[in-house]
Amino acid sequence: MIILRKQIDGLMYSWTIYRDGRTVHASFGVDKPWMLDEDIHENTEERFSFRYQARRRMQELIAEKQADGYEEEVSPDPIPSRKEKFSFRRRMMFLGYGLIGAGLFPILTPWSLSPYVILMLAVLPFIMSLTSGKMLPFWVKAVCFISYVLIDISYKEALDVQYLDAGLLIATGVFLYMYMTVKRQRIES
Repeated sequence: MIILRKQIDGLMYSWTIYRDGRTVHASFGVDKPWMLDEDIHENTEERFSFRYQARRRMQELIAEKQADGYEEEVSPDPIPSRKEKFSFRRRMMFLGYGLIGAGLFPILTPWSLSPYVILMLAVLPFIMSLTSGKMLPFWVKAVCFISYVLIDISYKEALDVQYLDAGLLIATGVFLYMYMTVKRQRIES
C-alpha cells in the first residue's frame, strides 16, 4: 500500500494506491472535507489480465501523482492479509510434502535423485524463507538456511555417505510441515 500526500492551503490531499493480485485500487481523499464546499472523494478500481500489468499500472499511477507534487508517506511494513497468510502456509506445506517425497524416493526405490535436483530442492525452502517477510520467525529461517548449508556440504564433500541428502530433505520437510500445522492450529483455536 502506497500513500501519497500533498498539502494545499492547509488541507492535506492524499492518494492511497494498492494492488490486490491483478486489481489496482486507488482512492483519493481530503483530511478535512467539511472545509470544502464540495465533496471530493474518488475511488477507482482497475482489473488486469496479468499481475505484471497491475504492477506496471501501479508504478505508473505513483509516477503520475509524484509528478503532480504528491510525496510518498513512509509507512511501516504492512501486515500480511489473511489470504496471503493462507496461500503462504499452503505453499510451505506443499513444499514440505515435496521435500518428504523427494527424500523418500531414493530410500524406497532403487533409483536415486540427481544431486542437482536435491540441491534445487534444498534451495527452495531457503528462498521461500528469505522472501517470506514477517510470515516466518527468524529461527525458522535459520533452520531452513542451516538445512540448505548441510545439504550443500553433503553434496560437495560427503558423496560416499548414502542417504544423507535424503535424510536431510526428509528432516527439513517434516520440520516445515509440522511447524505450519502447529501454527495453523494455534491460529484456529
